[in-house]
Amino acid sequence: MATVLVLCLCAPAAQARPHVLVVGDSLEELTSPYLARYLPGVELTVNAVGGYNSYQIFDLFQESFDPSVDVVVFDAGTNDNPSYPEILAGNLEKVAETVGDRCMVVPTVHGFTVEGVDNTGKNRVVAEFAASRPGTQVPDWARTVATRPDLMQADNLHPIEEGADYRAQLIAQGVQGCLAYGEAVATAPPEPRTDVEPIATVGKLQAREEAVMGEIRSDVLRQAAASLLAGTLLTGG
Repeated sequence: MATVLVLCLCAPAAQARPHVLVVGDSLEELTSPYLARYLPGVELTVNAVGGYNSYQIFDLFQESFDPSVDVVVFDAGTNDNPSYPEILAGNLEKVAETVGDRCMVVPTVHGFTVEGVDNTGKNRVVAEFAASRPGTQVPDWARTVATRPDLMQADNLHPIEEGADYRAQLIAQGVQGCLAYGEAVATAPPEPRTDVEPIATVGKLQAREEAVMGEIRSDVLRQAAASLLAGTLLTGG
């Protein structure tokens, strides 16, 4: 009787594309058309409205976020009053509470100086936020503007086309950093159970120590008894 061997040539399951949510203001409206060029294979959802402050951008985030998102780009703060950096801080924290362990990309802020107050406070907020969340990526747009004024329009707020392309590269690098961080965390070996093993080791050492001390005490007693018996025999007791 012939045996029929059936081979299943099955294609490997397609790997899901990373999903990135980008929310922001007019800067992101100018930047986002270039993002796909630098993020091939990434699913992009962009929700940006010119003139929006970080409160309103948080609303855009709430509208667009869903559990399939792997990375969030929160491109906000330009239209916030620089005298109140806590506005940006509060909205960043609200995003963080929603996304959990997902990695975030938060560009530094270049905006207008208002009544003598520049954007130092906002950028301090961004730095402190990044320091509090491992993996957070911070594309330094503020430094780019300071060192490359040729990339900016006459208003010194919005980039020209070349500047928007450059800004997209910065943000794409941040997204790639987030994806690499997520992959590293996912493939890292589990940490040893340090909360259990040392206790077990201490218990074993303690038991061994008690056993050794017991043997020593027994030897001492035996030697004392032998000495006492020898003394009794010599004195004829």
